[in-house]
Amino acid sequence: MISLRLLIVKTQQINLPPQAQGEREVKVGRRCFNSLRFLGIEGCDSLESLVEGMGTFIALRTLIFCGCPCLLSLPKHLPTLKTLAIMNCESLDLGLGNRKEEKEDDIRGFGSLRILILSELPKLEILPRWLIQGPTSTTLLSLFIKSCDNFRALWEEEESPSLSSSVLPERIDHLIALRQLKIKYCLLLSALPEKMGNLSALTHLTIKSYPKLVNRCKRGAGEDWNKITHVPDLYISDSSDSDEECGLFLSKQLVK
Repeated sequence: MISLRLLIVKTQQINLPPQAQGEREVKVGRRCFNSLRFLGIEGCDSLESLVEGMGTFIALRTLIFCGCPCLLSLPKHLPTLKTLAIMNCESLDLGLGNRKEEKEDDIRGFGSLRILILSELPKLEILPRWLIQGPTSTTLLSLFIKSCDNFRALWEEEESPSLSSSVLPERIDHLIALRQLKIKYCLLLSALPEKMGNLSALTHLTIKSYPKLVNRCKRGAGEDWNKITHVPDLYISDSSDSDEECGLFLSKQLVK
């Protein structure tokens, strides 16, 4: 048990790991989670957070949340994490708390992240600060955003001239390593940023959305077409997803 590598959890606990009852239990539990590489958390109706401290999750490479409606926050320090997938977590705010009160260390905890998948997160309105300004901005290779109904992709209020301007943040050009970007069914996202061309490493762009954004990306004619002409592999469509596509995409990433 001490060399545990993979764990899939379904629990009614509010916090994970649950509070240990004695010193020996604390030591054994800590060792178990210290060696963990893959953690899947699914259908945990009461879970609010993962408890950090004393080196917990120091070896974690893949973390998946699915169907955790009460999840309120993510750990702030997962320096070895490569893949993070968060799906159908309606209470989660990816800002890691109050954005105005974030400390510098709060955005430096995902320095090895390569793949980020965000799906059905109604509180996601902008790309979080730790993604744009932290070390993740130079390591992230794949970003998949799907069915986030309030995703406007605004940056901070003081950096945006108009809160009604529903575009990806101009500072997305900080994602200098990003190769694959998929955006699907985000109703409030209506345009791509002017600096989309600064994503020089981008080789694949998928946009499956509502007609307004799709029309702006029409080859040779759309208002946003010139922003994406540098991307070799483009897929722009307003057709329907298959229900399994998000899961299949995640599965392919995890076996690479």
